[in-house]
Amino acid sequence: MATLLSFFTHKFFKILLALYLGIFLCIWLISSPVAKHFINPILAEHQLQLSDDSSIRFNPFLMRITLSDIDLSSTKSKQQYTVFSLEELTLQVALWQLAFDKIALSEFSLTRGTLKVIQHDDHLIIAGITIPPSTEGEELTKAQINEPATSLPYQLVLPDFLLSQFAIEIEIDSQKLQNKTHHIEIKQLALSQIKATETKQEGHLALTALVDETHLSLTANTQLVSGKGDIHSNLLINNYPIEKLAPYVEQLTELKGSLSFTSQQTVTLAEQGINLKVQKASLTLQDLLLGLAEQNFTLQTLQHNFSDVAVHLQDNKITHLAGNSNIKLTDAILSQNESKATITAFKQLSLDDINFVLDDEPSIDITDIVMDDLLFSKKAALADAVAQKAIDRINKLSDEDGLDIAAAAIVKLPPVLQLKQLTVNNIHIHEKSVDINSIIFDTLVGEIIIKENKDIANLILLDDKASEQSATQSNVTEEVAAIESEIKLQEAEAKHDGFVFSFKELRFINENSFAFTDFSVDPIYQRTLFLDTLDVGALSNRKEKKQQQTPYTLVGRSNKYANFNLTGYLQPFSKLATYHIEGDFKEFSLPAISSYLKASTGIEVKTGQLNTALDLSLAGDEVEGNIIVLLQALETSLVDSEEAGNLIDQGALPLNMAMGMLKDGDGNVELDVPLSGSISDPNFGLSSIVTLITKKAILSATQDYLMTTFVPYANIVSIAITAGEFALKLRFDDLEYQVKQVEPDDHQNAYLTDFIALMQDKEDTRVTICAISTPADIGLKAGVSVEDKADIKQLLDIGEQREHAFKDHLIEQGKIDSSRILFCKPQIDISEGAMPRIGISV
Repeated sequence: MATLLSFFTHKFFKILLALYLGIFLCIWLISSPVAKHFINPILAEHQLQLSDDSSIRFNPFLMRITLSDIDLSSTKSKQQYTVFSLEELTLQVALWQLAFDKIALSEFSLTRGTLKVIQHDDHLIIAGITIPPSTEGEELTKAQINEPATSLPYQLVLPDFLLSQFAIEIEIDSQKLQNKTHHIEIKQLALSQIKATETKQEGHLALTALVDETHLSLTANTQLVSGKGDIHSNLLINNYPIEKLAPYVEQLTELKGSLSFTSQQTVTLAEQGINLKVQKASLTLQDLLLGLAEQNFTLQTLQHNFSDVAVHLQDNKITHLAGNSNIKLTDAILSQNESKATITAFKQLSLDDINFVLDDEPSIDITDIVMDDLLFSKKAALADAVAQKAIDRINKLSDEDGLDIAAAAIVKLPPVLQLKQLTVNNIHIHEKSVDINSIIFDTLVGEIIIKENKDIANLILLDDKASEQSATQSNVTEEVAAIESEIKLQEAEAKHDGFVFSFKELRFINENSFAFTDFSVDPIYQRTLFLDTLDVGALSNRKEKKQQQTPYTLVGRSNKYANFNLTGYLQPFSKLATYHIEGDFKEFSLPAISSYLKASTGIEVKTGQLNTALDLSLAGDEVEGNIIVLLQALETSLVDSEEAGNLIDQGALPLNMAMGMLKDGDGNVELDVPLSGSISDPNFGLSSIVTLITKKAILSATQDYLMTTFVPYANIVSIAITAGEFALKLRFDDLEYQVKQVEPDDHQNAYLTDFIALMQDKEDTRVTICAISTPADIGLKAGVSVEDKADIKQLLDIGEQREHAFKDHLIEQGKIDSSRILFCKPQIDISEGAMPRIGISV
């Protein structure tokens, strides 16, 4: 013991220790200038310069390398700029661990640094150093493929690695993208419990960073054996500004919004390939704006959630992809840039419970697709001054035509189509088929407004320059395209396993309507179709179901009284496509179509009602069936003949007389029309047409019968033989009105009571009511011809109001069926002493 003590106190040992400490201290002192001396020439070759304040020191006592105040700048341009900086880097190796076959880094940290990366078309510059093109790297790799792998018998141990406050600036400077930058700021990157050998690797990673001012968080831990095992990780990206991606999408003129993404996944490295299992993930887009040349698309939110997603990769190919998800989009709008008109929009679109398997035979199952508040073609609102001018113009037209039109509503230009909700239930999508359980339209409202020039006022037209150019192409090109299309169609038909589409039901529910306003005809035409029921049964083009009949039911109304009820079936996919329709149209008022008859025939319908019963089948091109047409009280006149008693003077008698020859005893024209033949050249056969009126003897007998039958109502009914006994006519006395009176009042009670009693007693009697106004109704003198269109409109308005009020009174007080009371076009009587009245005829 004394000998050992004497050795350490011996002068030689002291000298050796001092020499050892002196050499290590000298190495520590001169390490920085020596390192910089050898590094600077290398950096100069790359036109880089290290700042004088930079320090690179090696501590041999602790086996520690310390870099501090590093500032590396590029001298390629006149104005130098920093390409790499580092406040401090510390790397310490536990040298004694080498004795245990371990490379142990007891300390490894980087603090506060910057790195500049520049990407060009054919090369990459990192910290001012040009990285050769990838092809050179690939050739080098190929040259080294056959070299034997070097075995390292050491275990790498890194208890902790910390990178904090490190910024990476990425600049893209290429032909397509110039001066586009991305900024990555690593708040903290921590590696812990790193242990790696040739056969086993494990460790933990935690990253917190800002990518283009977006929060990024990543955690991962792994335990691998010979490169095989699981990597568990969590990823969070919060509110990434997607305008940073705009330079990569050339088709877009504008791109805005924010993207968020969270996920929890496990990557399994196996012998057969790589398996990815995403336990749950969520993708969110907010305030999205996609700008196109002519249109803009905006979306408030897109929420896409995933769960239990499995991805298998083998030889860099996806061999299996399956999982569950759901998608929700809210407040989507596609609009025109210039006019700000809305082309289409919806409040919400959701796809619930999506189950997908994308393998050799991919399939997707969706429980529900629901779209809320769909809107199509809504033009922007007019300025107040412009809107008022349009309202005044429409009011003037409606005054002249004697119509009551809601001008303010029309000027607002309602959308062409609105849908409260569309529901598609239980969808199964296969590579060669789509199966749907049900399709339901809830409250579909459509409206079309035709302008004077035949354009649709509320329909947005998309500018299609491509279509204009294609219109100038030669006929040869069109013929070639037609031939190609026919060849493709034949090829598709030749395939035995075609695409299959099927659904079990299609329904329209709640209040569905379609309104139509036409300013291109005179008078202006308005009609609203109400769809009360539309049900379509199961439809499929599957081989075993092509011959099945698909039933349908269509029930609806038009305006106030017209109605229709249709049923039938469809067989569009059978060998011979077959369609059947059966039902009727009732109480369609014929004066409403005068606007379309006037221009072509010069004749307008004064009175009349159409009832139709049909039973038709169409098999291929062959139609077979029967139509029964019932025209009730049809009377016509020449155009613009409003004055009472002017029918014959204006020359309408020949058509009325011709129709009179077809009328039965009730004044109806009933046509039983069998149809048969090809729809391209149909042959209509007419049968059971009444061609002669009742002969004189029968008229006399009928007159006696009528006089006896209607004696109890003699105070309001009279029988007359007119036109030389050519026709027997049952005539009601006129119901007189006071000047300007519209609603029936007390002085008419006796007439109304008897009239209601007659209509209740004679249930088969049908009458036509025609209001006759006089100039006194609007304060004009009697006997003066009314020529001003505004005055005519007022008088016709009063007459129409009287007709409607009279019919409503009969329906409400007498419970008379509305189909037994027909309207005619109101008339004007300018004769001296004429009284306002309603004429009633059978």
